[in-house]
Amino acid sequence: MLTRTLLVLAGLHCFAVAAEAQDLRVITEHRTGEFDAVLPVRSPESGAEPWAARFQFRGNLDSWDYDLADESFSFYVPPDYDPNGEPYGVLVWVSPFDDGAIPPGLPPILDERRLIWIGPNNAGNARHLFPRAGLVLDAAENMGRFYNVDPERIFVSGLSGGGKVAAFQAVAYPDVFAGGYPLIGAMTYLTVPLESNPLQVVQRFPRPTEEMLERARQQPLVILTGNGDFNREECRLTAAAYEQDGFTSVHFLDIEGMGHEMPSTADFARGLDLLLAPPSIDNE
Repeated sequence: MLTRTLLVLAGLHCFAVAAEAQDLRVITEHRTGEFDAVLPVRSPESGAEPWAARFQFRGNLDSWDYDLADESFSFYVPPDYDPNGEPYGVLVWVSPFDDGAIPPGLPPILDERRLIWIGPNNAGNARHLFPRAGLVLDAAENMGRFYNVDPERIFVSGLSGGGKVAAFQAVAYPDVFAGGYPLIGAMTYLTVPLESNPLQVVQRFPRPTEEMLERARQQPLVILTGNGDFNREECRLTAAAYEQDGFTSVHFLDIEGMGHEMPSTADFARGLDLLLAPPSIDNE
């Protein structure tokens, strides 16, 4: 028992040294406010082996793997969060940039809906899908270890290229996320030709297992775009394809006057409320 304790302490010391080198603290329980921190535990699904097994991937992912101690995450935890009160939901954010911080104007939206924000800081469009997806899973894995959260209210969202990752995570990992909210970017496991160029298809990800798909089809997926967004066509066609494939709670929001940009606070809240809404009787 003593040997095991010493090994654990040694591991925590090494982890703390790595975090200190970044001038970041390992996340502490129930901390509130806006801050960056390092997470200690990788998701059991974020490694190369489980990825390859889940998607029957035959390539070599080792070169894309990462050390979680070298990564950081941005948090926003509402000031009214009470560790002894009602469990909070979680919104895991995927940015197209190397900054997972909550955009200005959104904290009150999360406050009202009792949601905690977490976004990996090095998961932008320049990074390979495998580590981006892994960091999103790591974010979800750690929240229940440090906060009083409802595991049935952990959602994934993202913007542009991050929206594509969010669409992938929501559908491929319905055992982790209760739904997805991709903004101005989407992709699918289905083959969806573009109307503007039938020789080109919407970007695809590996097809999940039928067990995962059956579960994903029952969960909310809110796809938001604008009539001036250059990704509008792929968002619209992806939403339609998912509906045709049996998804029972797909919402497509097409915002008038919005381009390839972050939606207004009101429009973001509108989509978020669709994501959080209980399933209708027809979909139960």
